[in-house]
Amino acid sequence: MNTKKVVIMALHSDLESAYPPLNISVGAVSSGATVVLAFARDGVDILNSNYIPIPSKGRGYLANALSDFGAPSIQELLSIASEMGVRFIIVDQDAVDTDWNVESKPIKWILNEAASADLFLHF
Repeated sequence: MNTKKVVIMALHSDLESAYPPLNISVGAVSSGATVVLAFARDGVDILNSNYIPIPSKGRGYLANALSDFGAPSIQELLSIASEMGVRFIIVDQDAVDTDWNVESKPIKWILNEAASADLFLHF
């Protein structure tokens, strides 16, 4: 059986935008896929250790809903993803203030990875 390749791009860092790429990354890597999680300029804040997930305007209820549901935090999901082997990539940036193991790649590299992936998603 061939290993599936999944490429996911996090384009935004709002609370409701941070969870989908992380949840899908963890799910995909859990099922045996090779996963690349790329962070664009507006999504890279998720990797910052001081990141505070703030819902976008009109979605303030989400923080309480996630808390009531017992959802893991963004940092917990990053930790799970990292431990399971998800590869973190920052796009078109030289340095990012983060404690996570990240690689920097140009957008062309990401697009080539996406073209050869079994699944490409962006949020």
